[in-house]
Amino acid sequence: MVVFHNGRALRRRWFFLLTLLAFTLALVAGGILWYSVETSSVSEIQTRVNAMKPTFTGIRLFLIALVAMAWSLVTNNLHRWGRLDDAQATTLLTLRWRIVIWLVVIELVLGQNLLGRFLSALQGVST
Repeated sequence: MVVFHNGRALRRRWFFLLTLLAFTLALVAGGILWYSVETSSVSEIQTRVNAMKPTFTGIRLFLIALVAMAWSLVTNNLHRWGRLDDAQATTLLTLRWRIVIWLVVIELVLGQNLLGRFLSALQGVST
């Protein structure tokens, strides 16, 4: 059994493991997409992706809501465990809604293509 004497080594280990997990998940997703392209036509894949867009939107909105709801709980737990001092905890608690609003803006601009829809609507009006 490996015993870590300081938090830095433990954080490095978790960072490495989470990075390895993200890399593995990206490889698996890439393999699934490669297999889909090999066995299906592009139009079939586009149809499936379009059918799953509402599901992906729901998942993203759920994750944004989860961040908004769990932010204070996580911050208070980190403060209670000694990972944050009073000033850091207060700063994080005041930043919660700013971060959630930015996540919603990013979802609207990128996820819902609000900018593209706006520009296409402007182009349609001018012609």
